[in-house]
Amino acid sequence: MDLMNTLRIFLTVLILISVPLSAIDRGPVVSFSYSPSGIGYLSAPGPEGNGGDTTKPESGSGLTSASRLYLSGGYYYDYLQADLSYTRTNISKQVSDFNSEDGLKSAVDSSILLRCGYRFSIPGDTSYTWFYAGLKRYSYESFGGTDVTAYGWLAGYSGFYSFGLSSNYEFVLALDLYLGTYRFDNFSSDNGYTGVSKRYSVISGAGIGAGVQYEPYNVTLLLKLSADINRIAYDADYQGSSRKFSTGSLSGCIGFEVRYTIPSESYNEKIK
Repeated sequence: MDLMNTLRIFLTVLILISVPLSAIDRGPVVSFSYSPSGIGYLSAPGPEGNGGDTTKPESGSGLTSASRLYLSGGYYYDYLQADLSYTRTNISKQVSDFNSEDGLKSAVDSSILLRCGYRFSIPGDTSYTWFYAGLKRYSYESFGGTDVTAYGWLAGYSGFYSFGLSSNYEFVLALDLYLGTYRFDNFSSDNGYTGVSKRYSVISGAGIGAGVQYEPYNVTLLLKLSADINRIAYDADYQGSSRKFSTGSLSGCIGFEVRYTIPSESYNEKIK
């Protein structure tokens, strides 16, 4: 009986120790970001079928030529995480490299992205490392009647790291990096191109944010810097002659981001 009692006590202690470590960490992940300041560049078909045209911000508009809105909602359960996001970038005050006297240009760059992947974290801790794969729908409306819709895939890394301070506030560092390509696309413009075919495409981007997180509610405010490249290069015919051009944008924006990521207040207190 002494051996059985000792075994029961040992198993009871083992279970009590293991419960917090084996608890399932789960909860919503919600983000909102607005970046009112930024710089942007555009690519589109040139006028009168003259190959490609690119633009740059007019003089004095280096940090006022792009702005970005970002919304994201998702959920994580143990080692899995997924989210759905929407991004809209407005690029304006652009001067054409082909014809600088033709007035200022602008474009709208928007996308819907579904991501899913493996999350490395410790239960009760909001810090995590996330490796993901994603499907992206991209829309680009620019000068010259350029209208592009594309679908592609990408892979990336996202990190969210909190560092404890002497109060309920924590310093936070957020990182993001991704790369991919578009597989299907639909192109149209007012430039009279025929036989348009994609040569290559690039999806790329990165982000870095720093800020403060308030516990136990885990609401975070970040100063966020993000950059995106969406580029699709084409071959085409114009009145019997071949043309090469690209569509898409390159932009970098700075602003603020608010994040909410928490399993539950009681869960956090239990872990602590």
